[in-house]
Amino acid sequence: MPSSIRRTAASPPFTLGLLLFEGCMPAGLFAVADLLRAAHLRAGRELMRWRWLTVDGRSVNGISGGIEGGPTLTPEGALVDSADELDALLLPGLWVSSLEGLQQTLQARRAEIAALRALPARCALWSYCAGVPLLAASGRLQGQAATATWWLAPHLQALFPQVAWQFDEALVDSDRTVTAAGANGYLALMLDQLARRMESESLREVQEVLMLPQPRQRHPAFAAVSLMALREPWLRELLLWAQRTPAEALTVAAAAAALKLSPRTLSRHVQAATGLPVATWLRRVKLRQVAERLSRGPEPLKRLAEDLGFSNEAALHRMFKQTTGLTPQGYRGQYRQGA
Repeated sequence: MPSSIRRTAASPPFTLGLLLFEGCMPAGLFAVADLLRAAHLRAGRELMRWRWLTVDGRSVNGISGGIEGGPTLTPEGALVDSADELDALLLPGLWVSSLEGLQQTLQARRAEIAALRALPARCALWSYCAGVPLLAASGRLQGQAATATWWLAPHLQALFPQVAWQFDEALVDSDRTVTAAGANGYLALMLDQLARRMESESLREVQEVLMLPQPRQRHPAFAAVSLMALREPWLRELLLWAQRTPAEALTVAAAAAALKLSPRTLSRHVQAATGLPVATWLRRVKLRQVAERLSRGPEPLKRLAEDLGFSNEAALHRMFKQTTGLTPQGYRGQYRQGA
């Protein structure tokens, strides 16, 4: 593989804060710590240091299995004392099942929101699932792109209209913030971060041992364009580029330019990695975004076509059925989330 698409540059270890708070779901943070330990062993060097923190350094109670009364979580220190040492801070998800619950959580977590607001601008903020609203409430997502758990979409759009929400993307890296969708969004987030710091072969071995597939059933046509299933860092980079690019602008030439490759070289590597021609693979990236939004609710196909940059509704309808064997309406009925 050409060196131009390998992300292997060694970088000094930086400090990642793992923020605990009352009622958080700490399982994702435990998994992150395990993942980093495995990555360090395989890489033969320290990639990230991590510190367990609460806002004030006091122990808190987490949630286990969605039930109050989870384990007592004892931090190593206080966020307010460690802010200048952190390169990034990771917020876990939390148990929210309604708009009322979300509003109550934002009210109860005022100390954490204020601490996030006060962090130095140099400290990157990462979160996933229902932890993302805490970032939004702090103002640190203002004017930036972000994603979060799908069912929160209408609530977050109403509460935080200043954020450029992109709920059809599993992962959004925007300046000093990184957000991911789903309760297991920490996996996509950390996979993306480790891909910048490890040899692709080493990361592949770690992924095979510790990375778990997303549990929700999806149409098999989109297996080749799932971020979690992609092992090559350059292919994940291409997928994220394609998600941000309007469908009509998804040309092989533009994709090759984005990765600083020739179209011929890109075509050869995409075919080898996915079994699909590059143009077909790029088109599936956009159609998977359509599929995700179809599965969330009754959004009109015309609006999806406009938002994702298809030439018109009829063209999107035709491409979607050719790829999945289902009409958009049929797909919505079969794969509707929460049905």
